[in-house]
Amino acid sequence: GALAVLEYQLFYRQRYAQAAFESCRDVRLPATGGYAIATMCGRYGAQLCTAQLWLDFQGDKNNGLAPLQIDFQLLPNSSEPG
Repeated sequence: GALAVLEYQLFYRQRYAQAAFESCRDVRLPATGGYAIATMCGRYGAQLCTAQLWLDFQGDKNNGLAPLQIDFQLLPNSSEPG
């Protein structure tokens, strides 16, 4: 049978994940005037969203957008992946 990747882990430094999140959090949708992050963080919306929750939603195969499950692991800024 054929093999396929169905899920994978992605390791980010906390600093990188936070910077990516911060670059998106104040973006507004022209059509509605609302924050784009509100739709990019699932049930948490713009108010409760964090970098980890944002990435968790992006990697959730049940969100209708992700082609496979992505498990985002945030590493402390000073550690190396083991």
